[in-house]
Order: sequence, then C-alpha cells, then structure tokens
Amino acid sequence: MPFDRTELRKRFIRRFPTDPEFVRNIEDIEKIEQIAADERFPCHSPSEALALTSSFFPDEIALTYLPDGSASDDPIRWDYRQYQQEVNRAANVFYDLGLQPDESVIFLLPNVPQLLFGLWGAQLAGIAAPINPYLEVEHIASIARSANARILVTLSPTEPGGTELWNKALLTKNAVASLEHIITIGERVAEDSINWATATEHQPADQLIFDRNITGLEVASYFHTGGTTGAPKLAQHTHRKQVLNVCQMQLTGPRGRTSNGFTDCDKILCTLPLFHVNAAFVTALNTIIGAGELILAGPNGFRNPKIIDDFWRLVEKYKVTFFAAVPTIYATLLDRPTDDFDTSSLINCGCGAAPMPVSLLEDFAQRTGANIMEGYGMTETIAVATTHYFFGDRKIGSVGMRIPYQSIRVANIDDDGNIIKECATNQIGAILHSGISTFPGYKQQDANRGVWPEEQVFNSGDMGRLDEEGYLWLVGRAKDLIIRGGHNIDPLVTEDALATHPAVELAAAVGQPDVYAGEVPVAFVQLVEGATASAEELKIFAREHVGERAAAPVEVIICDALPVTAVGKIYKPELRKRAIQSAFRVALTEALPATEFTVHIADDKRSGIKVMLEVTGDTITPDLSARLQAALQHFTQTWQLIGPEE
Repeated sequence: MPFDRTELRKRFIRRFPTDPEFVRNIEDIEKIEQIAADERFPCHSPSEALALTSSFFPDEIALTYLPDGSASDDPIRWDYRQYQQEVNRAANVFYDLGLQPDESVIFLLPNVPQLLFGLWGAQLAGIAAPINPYLEVEHIASIARSANARILVTLSPTEPGGTELWNKALLTKNAVASLEHIITIGERVAEDSINWATATEHQPADQLIFDRNITGLEVASYFHTGGTTGAPKLAQHTHRKQVLNVCQMQLTGPRGRTSNGFTDCDKILCTLPLFHVNAAFVTALNTIIGAGELILAGPNGFRNPKIIDDFWRLVEKYKVTFFAAVPTIYATLLDRPTDDFDTSSLINCGCGAAPMPVSLLEDFAQRTGANIMEGYGMTETIAVATTHYFFGDRKIGSVGMRIPYQSIRVANIDDDGNIIKECATNQIGAILHSGISTFPGYKQQDANRGVWPEEQVFNSGDMGRLDEEGYLWLVGRAKDLIIRGGHNIDPLVTEDALATHPAVELAAAVGQPDVYAGEVPVAFVQLVEGATASAEELKIFAREHVGERAAAPVEVIICDALPVTAVGKIYKPELRKRAIQSAFRVALTEALPATEFTVHIADDKRSGIKVMLEVTGDTITPDLSARLQAALQHFTQTWQLIGPEE
C-alpha cells in the first residue's frame, strides 16, 4: 500500500462533513453522533485506531523512548507493528490474570513505554485507570476501590524511584479487597509480584487470546480529577469518545496539510505525565491517529531538570513538530537560549492548563517561529473542548473556539446547579459542555449531583464569556473570581499587568479576605532567574498597568517558586490558603495584640476550608472567644478556636 498519511487521515475523518457552516452548526451534533455510530465508521476505539495505523505503516517508527530524557540518550524505538504487538501482549496478560470487562487495571507509573502499552491493552481486556504516582496511598486506594481494580502495575523497587512506588502498591493492595495482582516493571522480579517482561514475552504478539466485541460505547478508562484533597472523582471515558475527541482535534489543526509546506509526519514530544488526559490523548492517541512518531522524553518529563536544560537540543535533534506544555514550563524554557538551535521543525505548540500572558506568547513566537495555540479542555471533555484553529484567526488571550461538533454555552447557575438564564454576549457565567466527546458521567454517582443542569449538559465549574464571534474567554474557576465590594474582578487582569514587568516570570492573583471589601486582590509572583525587584515596586507597577483600578493588588508576595500541580498548573488553592492565613493574622494582631496565635488552614468537606486558631504561650483571657467573634465577624471563612478554649 502506498505510503500516504493523507489517505489514513481520510479513513478516520472522511465521514465527518467539513463544510464550515455545517461544522459550526450546533443543531447538527445529533447528525454527527449518527455518523460516528455508523458501522462504516472505521474506528470505534483506540485499539482499532492503532490496528488501522499499523496496517498502513507497520515499519514506520511509532515510539521513541529516551531513558534519561536527554539528547545524548541512545533512543529505544518501536515501529507500528511492534507497538501493536506490545499492546496485544499486555491485553493478553491482563486477560490471563482474570480481568473482566467491568474491572480495571490501575497504573502507578512514571512515563515509561509500558504505560502506553498497558493503557491501550487494558482497554482491550477491561478498563484502564492511570493514577498520579505522587498521590498519597489513601487517595490511590480510594481510586482503586472506586475503579473496581483487579490489577496494579508499578515499578520494581530495583528501578530508580521504584522503592516508593512499590511501597505504595503494597499498601494499596492491602487496603483494596478487589486488588489481586501487582505487576512490576524492572529487571528483577520483586517479591509477591509478577514481572512485566516475563509475563508479556510468553503471550502471543500477533493476536488476542480472547474475543471481545467492542462497540465503542463501553467504558474504556477512568481518569481521575483533582487528587490533592478529598477523594478524587473518576471521569468515565468511552472508547468512541476518546477517538472522536482526537478526530475533532485533527479537524482544527495543520496535520497532513502538505500543500501548505508542513511535514507529512508529526514528531510529537511527550513531556507531560501520561496519567493525565493531555498527554494520553492530545499527545499519544493523536500521534497514533496521525501515524506520527511519539518521542517519550524520559520517565519524569518536565520534572527532570535535564529536559529543561536540553530541551531545544531535543527539538533540533528529533525535528519535533509539536509539543504541549503549561505556562510555567513555557516561561522556564524561554529562560534558556534558543538562538543556537534549529527550531524550524516546530509547526505549533499547545497550551491548555491556564491562560498565557500575552508577552509570553509573543516572545515564544518571535524566538521559535511557532505559535502557541491556546486551548481549553478538561478530563470531563476527554481532553480538548476549544482551541484556536490553525488556519483561522487567533484572538490572543482567548482559548479559541469550540472544536467541531462540540457545544459551549455560558449561563447563570443557581446554588442548586440549575440554569437561571443563558448569558448574553460577553457576559460572564458558568461554562457548560455538551457534544460528542463530553464524558457520560463520573463513576461515583454522588459526584454527578448538581453538575448536570440539563440532560447531557455538563457544568464545568469554570467561568467565562463568549464574544461576538464565538471565542471563549476564561475568567477562571467560579471560586477564582475576586469579589471586591460586590465588584467581580477577573484575576487575569491583575496577572497580565504584572506579567509585563521584565523581572516577573509568573504571577498568580487570588482574593484575600478583607473586613471591609469582602475580598481584595493579592498577587504571588515568581521572578525571572537572576532578576531583582521589590514587592513595593511591583505593587506600584501593577497599579499603573491594570486595566481596572479595583484589580490592582493590595499586596505583592515574591516567592522562590509558585506551587504547581503534578501537571504543572499553578495551584491556586494553596495560594488562597496563604492569603487567608495572612488576612487572619493581620486582623488578629490588630484586634488582640496581647494574644499570640498560630493560624492553621484545614480542608473541610462542608465549607471547603476551615481556619483553625491556636493560642500560643500564656496569653489566654477569659473573654477570648467573644473578642474573637467581634474581630472576625466580617470574614466569610469558617473558623474555630482550638486548644484550651476549644
């Protein structure tokens, strides 16, 4: 068969109408669902996608693994035939261990090739459930129980970083009744486990030992959300929705547009964690459907300082065409010189975790020749919900337009999760999702309460506005809005103003409790490496550059590094806690100067957080509780005195 990726792409998306008016017409979503459900649609699952691509390009490189994430690594490679064989072997192992279609395999792994083989293999035999390996055991066990897990795959304790994961795996197995087997990846078999290499090498590679008819409607995977406090929710993904979301992405981008001078073969660099939907679908499955080469840059991705230092050399050596990152990473990468490296292979790059400062977007394009295409999505939309279309206009600061055959609405929502009214153009409200790649719901039924205001319409909890042309502008999570004296402040106004200061690398604004205004904006700032600036200087600068006076921060706090999640997002809940803690300390010092307090911030299921006030030293007075009530009556946060006056 001729080597032609364009023909392969047609196989995947040929049944999707591409007329612009049809694509933009929300009313035709039902028709698209019918098309996708048509038995003539060539691919109902990622496993079918891999089989189709493998049949077209069996000898082409599918996966390149760099063990240390360095340009000096000797790469380990698999072609598409070998990729398919590894997935088959993994699926056969899971089936042999008794995995049923309604049971899951949980993966407690860094970015190793076996995670990819296992992810698609588990979906063939049952359900895949990749887990953030940095979670605490109680959260891992909670996910395993909710996912009805039978098998856990992790590193052998003989591997770098494997001891901690192995210990977590043992504790999880002891805590989860359904968990029967632990498979370890490494050179030696760990005690009480099954060795991955030994188990897979004895399985057939060119066929499955079981017969399962996957229609595409079955649950393929559970991807957990959150995971820093409370029990993580499991978003259910079906086989078909995974494939359709990637097809939607393909319709918006430059892939295969060789008439425009772009390479026919994508070489996608993967440095984000594969337990997250961005790497799993925007990167890994997108590569399969585009018949490209996935370059897996070490087990720890961007967590490895080597990759940051070696990044532009990797782009040059492997002719990388695309990679995805978050704003914190882009800022760090631009701290490294690019002039000595050839970045001309880059077509475009992706960012979807948080809004990008305009100055960072412009600097990146000028220095690399590639644009960062901002988008927006979440685990509940499989991966992507909106993006800037490659051949369309781009409104810097927005997250683009909805992807084809996906609906984005903005509405006012009441406290019970019901729609009060649709928002007018440019009016801020809750962002609602529906369409062919919106997930069918959470595995835990309790988590579905209050988030489905209409049938098959999901309330994201994100706030935004749609402009006249349908571009979506994020304001943040509903709890991210800063409400100052009844005035809604978009934290991006504060953040963008600070980001234009030459010494500022990253800025994050949150609301700090205030006895008069309810909330006032405070900003946490990370400086460019080697730069100097005082907090007062930055506060004055922000006051002079914000678009609205109310958004000027009352305080700027300079941090060595802003807290981030496992996938690199700035973790604002931690910053809010710091702001609340600071506000309480100031109020307590002013009202009760003779009493010494330690202010603790605790997570609380009912109120979100609770402020715990502990009296330190011999400073307790008989009327302390009454005086505290008077001093803190204007704060909306729940607080409690602990210790002798508890």
